[in-house]
Amino acid sequence: MKPFKCCTKLLLLGIVLTSPQFGFGQTKADGAPNAPVSSAADYPKGRAGVLIEASDWTPLDAVMPSKTRAKGGIAQSLSYGAVRGTMRADYNGEHAAVQIKPGPVSICICRIASIPADPVIVKLHPQKGMRELDGGKLPIMGGKTAEAGKTDLVRVEVSHPDSTVWLVRSRDALPEGEYALMLGTQNMAVFPFTISAASNDTSNSAGENR
Repeated sequence: MKPFKCCTKLLLLGIVLTSPQFGFGQTKADGAPNAPVSSAADYPKGRAGVLIEASDWTPLDAVMPSKTRAKGGIAQSLSYGAVRGTMRADYNGEHAAVQIKPGPVSICICRIASIPADPVIVKLHPQKGMRELDGGKLPIMGGKTAEAGKTDLVRVEVSHPDSTVWLVRSRDALPEGEYALMLGTQNMAVFPFTISAASNDTSNSAGENR
């Protein structure tokens, strides 16, 4: 199946999207331990786009899947609202273009008029020459959050310090691995990043093919 045309570039141009929001059972943090030290006011105020905090705030690019697959109704699986349990998407490259060191993660969705859904961070599974998003390890809309260790959803806190700014911070230090920010599920576009102990922060040496 050919992926839907990516709406992310329009989103980054400030087009207001009116698609309904979805939730994966993720809640805002309230005094969670191991949260990033930076305050809600600490974000790149003069920049726009999706940026991750490393040695500096670094842009994350949207990446479309090279392949999506599902059992029993692909059209339903790709609608806003949930990644169905059998939905999977493959992204080219074993690592993302942006690589940062292990620790708490902070991402700013900056100066964008609207986003299509609540932002979430998910784990990706390295495969030979690609990374896989496994929808079977994400809670579906309206369902309870999966037990710790049985879900690919990263625990985060989301703050909204400005009408056009969203800050997404992991509640815990993240270990080495492949991750991505998701703003919706309609076309399965993600903003991927790699956490690596060998990273120089934002290294592009082993980046993905787009």
